[in-house]
Amino acid sequence: MALTLRQLRYFASVAEVGTISGAAMVLLVSQSTVTEALHELEAELGFRLFDRHARGVMLTQQGQQFFQRTQRILNDVASLSRMKNEDTEALHGTLVLGVTPVVAGYVIPDLLTRFRAAFPGVNVTLVEDQTDYLDHMLIGGELDLSIILRPASTVPHACGARVMGVSPHSVWLPQGHPLTEQPQISLRQLEKEPFITLVSDVLESRMLAAWERLSFRPSTYFRTSSIEAVRSLVAAGHGIAVLPQLIYRPWSLEGEKIERRPVQEELPTADLLLMWRRGLSLGVPAQYFMDMALQRSNRLARPPGCTPVRQAETRPASRKNAG
Repeated sequence: MALTLRQLRYFASVAEVGTISGAAMVLLVSQSTVTEALHELEAELGFRLFDRHARGVMLTQQGQQFFQRTQRILNDVASLSRMKNEDTEALHGTLVLGVTPVVAGYVIPDLLTRFRAAFPGVNVTLVEDQTDYLDHMLIGGELDLSIILRPASTVPHACGARVMGVSPHSVWLPQGHPLTEQPQISLRQLEKEPFITLVSDVLESRMLAAWERLSFRPSTYFRTSSIEAVRSLVAAGHGIAVLPQLIYRPWSLEGEKIERRPVQEELPTADLLLMWRRGLSLGVPAQYFMDMALQRSNRLARPPGCTPVRQAETRPASRKNAG
């Protein structure tokens, strides 16, 4: 029995989501259908793709290697399927992209530079705002796509999404802080530390929920919407911060004075989502931007043992298959 694209897609979804049940929800099929496809695939290959554990599944070493090859195959298939739609719209047109503040500063610059270099005839308009308003604009058809830091579970029903990557949280400490001598830190060791809190995107609300779940009460010294203010205050020794790896910049002037350590307790990740409106066909510029964005991220860096990237939704309808 030869390998099928269906098996590869099901396998990739399980690898990204981390659970068979979650992948089944993404794929809109039954859990037994996904399980059967995986068994068939492993039987055909002759080795295990996943190790099972209490929270779901984890790729084996051979599974990781197979996943990398599967991603390349699925990306090539997607590119081939779009060749029939390539026309002048791929070189000329418009793209209206919504971004949140953190995304605007730490994700978009490099991505936009590469997209404009590849498609100079496409006029790109950026709209920066908070998550709720960008959702409103996306659902209303004012945006083609949006890139937002948020939990995949909070995506509106009217929108589809793909996870570009996940970024784990860690503790930011000023150089010379006693806790920098430890390889990892417990929240209990931070109870008396002054916290510098970033008020941007949904980072603060997610961490507040995590603190409540862990019965932890941080001592907040300062709240700010400026990432650079957080960086400067921590570097100067005025407090510590718990922030995602995405915005850590060790090569910056202030970043050289900050050290980062993982947290022992399980904290939420910062999920970077690429979103679109369900049922709305994407133009060729938006499709190309999506492909470039997903290939660019190709998983944000995460420490060993971190939960695999979760995929919130399959691809949106193409121009001919929308609806």
